[in-house]
Amino acid sequence: MKKNDNKIALGYVAIMFAMLFWGLSFVWIKHLLNNNFPVFTIVFIRLVLASAVFMTLLKCQKKLQKIDRADYKDFFLLAFFEPFLYFIGEDFGLQQVDASFAAVIIALIPIVISITMYFYEHAPIRWEFVVGTVISVVGVLMLTMSANGHIDFNLKGTLLLGVAVLAASGYSVQLTRLLKKYSPATVTTWQNFIAIPMFLPFVLIFDVRHWGSLTWDASAVFSLVCLALLCSAGAYMLYSYSVKQLTVTKTSIFTNLIPIVTLLAAAAIGQEIFTQTKFWGIVVIVAGVTFSQMTVRTMRR
Repeated sequence: MKKNDNKIALGYVAIMFAMLFWGLSFVWIKHLLNNNFPVFTIVFIRLVLASAVFMTLLKCQKKLQKIDRADYKDFFLLAFFEPFLYFIGEDFGLQQVDASFAAVIIALIPIVISITMYFYEHAPIRWEFVVGTVISVVGVLMLTMSANGHIDFNLKGTLLLGVAVLAASGYSVQLTRLLKKYSPATVTTWQNFIAIPMFLPFVLIFDVRHWGSLTWDASAVFSLVCLALLCSAGAYMLYSYSVKQLTVTKTSIFTNLIPIVTLLAAAAIGQEIFTQTKFWGIVVIVAGVTFSQMTVRTMRR
């Protein structure tokens, strides 16, 4: 029992670090975008770097499991859902709608995942989880809403963000299946590697012609390395480990902590202004996430 409790505790530690890295990723991405790095190029480079480094390390340590032929389809679907389809939906959706509106839509992912897992894995939907998620969504709204309380609605942008939400649900189903057989490190490494050719055509068609104007200074390289090693590789491995210990439904709500990390990091370097409303937004998000986890012990077998 004590060993099982330790695994649960490590699962919570893992998910907190994953959210830390993903929250910081928006600061690094914003820096690269300000240096005229195209979106597809950023994703492509981080996937290539992450795959090269972690595939080499895991092979040297003989910890990279070989994919069974019967699982090729599941790994392809995993990479297709995320990062490919998720990034397409989220990045292009953000170009159409206000960031506040996008944050609220993305914050609904835990509920959609919970419903999806109910149908595919017969995972029970707890009322504590639903209530906690709704509370955290309200906190996200408080955290991201502009000073005048205005939110722009755009049908195209909303549909694209809906694609991202559905992609996250599909990813959760595939991840749960694959973690029954493969380690988090193996799943994440192959996931990134398989996604590379998915993004390559978009890079060649839309981005290559802009490469001559890119500024390859130390800060840009640092941002790309952090995105690759900490976000595309490290955070996904930590998230997968947490899913393995806590289940994907309980883990998913922690993604609503990402805006908190992003806000605090951006405020620290002068990109954001920290207001009283945002402070209370953080309080509400943390309260919602905490409430959703209150019965985690009673639900485990």
